Amino acid sequence: MLYLILKQAVHTSIFKEAAVKTRILSVMLIFSIVLMAVPAVGAQGDETVITWWTEVGTVPTNLQEVFIDPWNAAHPGYRLEIIEKEDLEAVLRTTIAAGEAPDILQTAGASYIAEFVKAGLVQPLDDYAEQWDWADKLLPWAYETGFIGGTLYSVPLTYESMILMYNRTLFEEHGWTPPTNLEEFTALAEAAEAAGIHPMVYGNANWQPSNEQVVGVYLNNVAGPQNVYAALIGEKPWTDPEFVEALELLQTHIADNGWFSGSLENYFATGWDDYWAELPTGEAAMMMTGTWAFYMTFSFDEAGTEWDWAPLPIFNDRAGEYNYELATGSTLSINAVSPNADVAADVINYLLSDPARVLELSSTKQFGEYMVPLHYTEEDFPADTDERLIRFFSDFAEVTGEGRFGYTTWTFWPAGPNVQLWQEIELVWFGEMSIEDYLARHQAEWDAARAAGLELAVPAPAGVE
Repeated sequence: MLYLILKQAVHTSIFKEAAVKTRILSVMLIFSIVLMAVPAVGAQGDETVITWWTEVGTVPTNLQEVFIDPWNAAHPGYRLEIIEKEDLEAVLRTTIAAGEAPDILQTAGASYIAEFVKAGLVQPLDDYAEQWDWADKLLPWAYETGFIGGTLYSVPLTYESMILMYNRTLFEEHGWTPPTNLEEFTALAEAAEAAGIHPMVYGNANWQPSNEQVVGVYLNNVAGPQNVYAALIGEKPWTDPEFVEALELLQTHIADNGWFSGSLENYFATGWDDYWAELPTGEAAMMMTGTWAFYMTFSFDEAGTEWDWAPLPIFNDRAGEYNYELATGSTLSINAVSPNADVAADVINYLLSDPARVLELSSTKQFGEYMVPLHYTEEDFPADTDERLIRFFSDFAEVTGEGRFGYTTWTFWPAGPNVQLWQEIELVWFGEMSIEDYLARHQAEWDAARAAGLELAVPAPAGVE
């Protein structure tokens, strides 16, 4: 009975009290080890099944043919099963501590695995990384994001960044060009409004944490990556004036001007289907979004219009030249109580070892999913790859290689500060909490995360010694 109560407590408190939940998960781990009579993954006939759960709708259409079948053929006696799960984060939360989770754990980003690590539910990967040279296979910054307390616990399944996607057909009709700074962005937004067009479309009707995406853009592009970095490593408080200024500008754009979907109320009512109706048809001009949006560009074909992308505009000179926010999307780890940890690690290594195979998989999702951060060349991309996609990945590699990068909250913020960031910003937008109080509460969450040892690895941007 106690175990069931604990299990329900975790299920109904997703990301609300990270420290409490970590303690609950730790107790549940003890129960699971004692009670677990049958391993989560076992033999079926003469085969041992290795399981990996993934998000519904993200799986490449050729995953079985290009990845699963070849791995199975190369590993007689084992069978890999990659199973789609609705609401994967919630499912993992209630099964990992019960000994019912898969061998390979997929979470929504490096910050999401930290609470499981703290509870002892995740296998260290350092030995596997050394055995197979994962540090050389992955992009350096992406490899670093998997470390917590000096130990490697995850590797990225995909990498992404925030970009400005826009309706190129609409821009050409009006003689507009993608904005590069605040002055140009303001002028274009006002011109769009005058033409009866939403300057941008975005919202959180399907995914409340979408808030963090826009908050992160303004923190990086107003306060600047160097200041964000200083705050991430604890050398600068989040209450400093440049962070206040960043959120004041966001407040102006999203709440006062209503530039996101027409009004703040519309923002809360706008979901994914709305994005891909308004932007391709020209009801909206632009969208600040992640590169996962590449997968939905077929909506422009259906509307008979063209799309394009540009780097996000820089809103303050202190932010320097344009940059790309670093982000891992989903990450892969190994269940601490898996009886097949070595074989699960081999599955991960198989994915990391062939850039051409990864691109063949990811191409079925317009390189918006399963885009493992490996060292790609233009020659690795399939011959029919859209020039706009190659342009992004090539420029991302060049610009971030120069140290011109910012930081996404779902990759570099521990769970407690991250949740507070996207939950309580709504109170600011509705005028129920001051920006100063919001940032003070954010700093308190960071203080608690540091005290608990939950900081994540953060690469330094250019200009930081």
